[in-house]
Formats: sequence, C-alpha cells, structure tokens
Amino acid sequence: MKILLIGPQGCGKGTIGELLAKEFGIPTISVGQLLRLASLSSPHYLRIQEDINKGALVPEVIVVELLTEELKKDIYTNGFIFDGWGRRISDLKAFDPGFDIVIVFELSRETSIKRITGRRICSADGKTYNIYTLPQDVKNCTGELEQRDDDTEDAVTKRLGIYYTETAEVIDFFDNKHKTIHVNAEPMPEVIFRDILAKLAQFPSQRQ
Repeated sequence: MKILLIGPQGCGKGTIGELLAKEFGIPTISVGQLLRLASLSSPHYLRIQEDINKGALVPEVIVVELLTEELKKDIYTNGFIFDGWGRRISDLKAFDPGFDIVIVFELSRETSIKRITGRRICSADGKTYNIYTLPQDVKNCTGELEQRDDDTEDAVTKRLGIYYTETAEVIDFFDNKHKTIHVNAEPMPEVIFRDILAKLAQFPSQRQ
C-alpha cells in the first residue's frame, strides 16, 4: 500500500501518518524530516537549510535525489506513507512512486497558522510543545522553549500561499483518478484517525 498525505501545515499529517504506520505495518517518509536531517556531508546541505529557514520549497531535483536514495531501503518493499511530497504537479512528474491512496486533510488557514506558530522545541528534551493548542503541557519542558526558524508567521504564510495556489491542482489531479479521501482536520487526531479508517474501509482498492 502506497499512501500519500496532503494538507496544509498544522493539519496533523505527521501524527496521523504514525498512527497509520502502526495500523498497517508500513513505514512513513517525511520529506520535511528527510531534508532537515540531510547530512552535513551532502553537497546540498547549505541550500536545503537556507530554503527551509526562509519557508521556501527546496528545489525538486534535490528532493528527488534524496527520495530516490531513501526508497532503495528494504523497509519500503511492502509500501509506505508519504508526508510532504506532491505539493505541485511538477513534483509528481519528477517523482511518482505510484500512490494507491491520497488522503487530503482540510484545515482553515487561521487554524493552520495558529498551530504552527505556536510550536516550540524544548532545549532540554527535544520534544515539540505548542503554546496555543496544548499550553498545559508546556510546564513539562525543563529547558528553554525555542521556535524553529521555519515556524514564524512569515514563513508559514508563505508556505500556505504555495499550498493553496499550487497544491489545489495536485488534489484535483488525484480526485479525477478517484484516489482521494477527504477528511476534516479541525478535530483532535484520534477523531481524524477514526474518520480515515472508516473511509479507507469503503475505499475501492481496499474492498478488492
């Protein structure tokens, strides 16, 4: 099973991806994490970090190179869950592993901005907290709460602009191929996950 997750920042793709991975026993591939963890020895390292910090999209040729190498690993033989690819039609022309199901997360612009700009990384444990959506958990951080450069409102707004203008075309592309499942991403993750499982059970490829 090859699943693609599409949605604006803050829609919970990462959390849902992990839940789906456990449910179906297949690994996740987070393009954002793959880029952030790019080796210092990579010839593209500086360009990748610069684009991430500006909220810009890393050039396709660089991402495709990283993804191609990643998918050579044996753990992806039985399928995978992609998070962070297919933001533009040109992405799919450059690299399309043949997705079976595309889950589209629908979230308002306002909620997206609030969720992302509220994210903080704890300097002590490295965990992610949110001062807006889960303020009660912040007290668990014993170090400093730091905001990533790409979580500022300017960076978030820029990426949302790209999402709403270019990713809509990608969603239409998969809609026309009847490969999409649309879900409301405003509720809590457990609610979204139950909705996805219910819709997957009715999905044509799952009933075959």
